[in-house]
Amino acid sequence: MNKTDAQGEIRYIREMIDQTRKITAGSWMFFLIWGVIVILAVAGMYALVSLGKYHLIWINWVILMLAGVLITIIYARKFERRIGAKTYPQIATGHLSIACGAGFILAGFIFPLFRLYTWELIPILIALIAGIYAFTLGGIFEWNLLKWCGLLWWVGSVGMIFIQENDRALLFIPLILIGYITPALVLRSKYRKQSDQNAD
Repeated sequence: MNKTDAQGEIRYIREMIDQTRKITAGSWMFFLIWGVIVILAVAGMYALVSLGKYHLIWINWVILMLAGVLITIIYARKFERRIGAKTYPQIATGHLSIACGAGFILAGFIFPLFRLYTWELIPILIALIAGIYAFTLGGIFEWNLLKWCGLLWWVGSVGMIFIQENDRALLFIPLILIGYITPALVLRSKYRKQSDQNAD
């Protein structure tokens, strides 16, 4: 392969990434959905703790997570019909989302159910996986904001070690606001600008 061919391939890859970025701007709703779902789950958990209804905490999380999955599937199908053919970065993003989603389920529900570790470790492991998801997604789309969000999740994961076990999940609220809601709002703004440009 000569230099001209290599430059042509690099240019093609960059064009593909730029095209995918435009489509990705329309995926802001996924970040918003899961940001809101997790905040509601954390708030519900602490409400149940304050009421002494500890046996309902798992039900709170399971119901809200299932609701999040259902809403995501419905929105994803509509979104895929709207954008048409998938690009390679979108396919990679889909696989990453499935892999990290499986990690969330295993770390947050399955492993604690088999008592591989106590519930106090769940927030730390979830924050770790959320960091992997955000950082890798930022790498796929060459978007530094998501890379920084990934780093923030990792810092939060380490910071939870020094927080009392009962209060660790509270750290999820600022992490979600910065690491999920902020990218959602930025993507929403980009999506609206792109929609306005296409309308002109």
